[in-house]
Amino acid sequence: MKSYSITALLFFSIASNIFAQKVDFSAYLASSGGTHTSTPSVVDKEGNIFIAGGTREGLKLTNDAFQKKYNGHTLDDWAGGDAFLMKLSPSGELIYSTYIGGSGSEFYCLQMTLDDLGNVYVGFTTDSKDLPVSDNAFQKSIKGDNDHYIIKFSNDCKYIASTYLGGSGGDHWTRLAVNKNNLYLIGKTKSQDYPTTKRALQKEYDNSVPPDSSNRYIVGDITITSLSLNLDKVLYSTYLGGNSMDFIKSFAFGLNGEVILAGQTYSENFPVTKNAYQKSKVGKEDGFLTILSQKLSKIEYSSFIGGDSTDIVNYIYIEDADNIILVGETKSPNFPITSDAISKQYIGGRADGFISRFNLKSNKLVYSTFIGGARTDQLRYIAKTEKQKYVLVGTSASKDFPITNDALDPSIDAGLDLVVLILDNTLKTIEYSTFGGGSKQRIMDPIVNFTKEGKLIITSMCVTPDFPATFKNAEPDKSWTNCIWKFDLNGK
Repeated sequence: MKSYSITALLFFSIASNIFAQKVDFSAYLASSGGTHTSTPSVVDKEGNIFIAGGTREGLKLTNDAFQKKYNGHTLDDWAGGDAFLMKLSPSGELIYSTYIGGSGSEFYCLQMTLDDLGNVYVGFTTDSKDLPVSDNAFQKSIKGDNDHYIIKFSNDCKYIASTYLGGSGGDHWTRLAVNKNNLYLIGKTKSQDYPTTKRALQKEYDNSVPPDSSNRYIVGDITITSLSLNLDKVLYSTYLGGNSMDFIKSFAFGLNGEVILAGQTYSENFPVTKNAYQKSKVGKEDGFLTILSQKLSKIEYSSFIGGDSTDIVNYIYIEDADNIILVGETKSPNFPITSDAISKQYIGGRADGFISRFNLKSNKLVYSTFIGGARTDQLRYIAKTEKQKYVLVGTSASKDFPITNDALDPSIDAGLDLVVLILDNTLKTIEYSTFGGGSKQRIMDPIVNFTKEGKLIITSMCVTPDFPATFKNAEPDKSWTNCIWKFDLNGK
């Protein structure tokens, strides 16, 4: 086998000597048990990795932990447990580890962030009434059956501030990002009194035609909230959504502070602009691309994107002022595809991945292609390398997913495997593609960080009792475990 410095998924290779050559490190982090969460991560300027998620008892703690005792549910509750925060060195050694939780449940920790000073912000959904809050917190107590909770630590993991945020209903699906010295929280709500500001784009909750669903975490509107970094003020806040289910999967920021959102919606009346690329919903649920003004008072642009079945935009990459790349998954054979696509035909039995470049100036998809095989394929992440190529990360259950001859792992082993691809600068040629999976593999919601040094860091929940971890901060079992892998992409 040729030696490739793209360390893609080699962590699962049975050949341990190859594993040693290709992976900076891999680790089991925490045993999440039945805790429903993602495993978000961020990387600071020194290359240290902060990771959050959900866990049961047995977390490996450091002596300076903020919370040394597990406080969460001990019952077999699908959403029970505490949150955790870890800090790893660039080479994977554990620097810091702590529980963060009250007597209830902490879950839906979907995205964390850093500010310019390296302070770290962790957000999650909670129904605990006894979490610590700072003296000047914007909201000092829980209001609904569950609220958002945000906690801020210094780069050396000292507690700074924390607050609840929510209304009298349910507030959940917590995602955080910092832009222009403001903290943005993207979530979902069933609260009709969620805190909105005077000039909010949408001041009232709209879920007048809720779906026939018993899952309280699915129904509701999107919320977008800008807070002070001290967590003591809400600067701008609005609802966003139609009369059915609306979901944010990814968000980014424009050059002038615009908030750029993408996801999926069931709402026929999801707000779109007059110049929308696609003005009406075609399928059961369509993807969308929406751009809001920095103060959350105006929709600059909004459009459905999809075919006649189910379409989800999982990630957006802001290429320049005019071009946005969307990646996701679709069940629509008539999803809009261009004539120069890598794959013009829908193959997936359950879903295919897609890549689409949307040009705001021409208001159309200037390039769009399917990527997938005969079963379930999902694209979750895209970024551009210094060589102006594109790295994509996703998951696949398709044995016929397009894999290159030089793949480090050429065949799928079981379940839902990770896939890593390198595409050329036109997005029209797959230069490298590989599976990565163990004998009982299942990956959920991989979170990806691509560093300026060409390192690819993936954190996720997974069931993979046989991957060769270089660090074991938890012992894997047959349930979900929080995991991390760090690869070197410099050769590609």
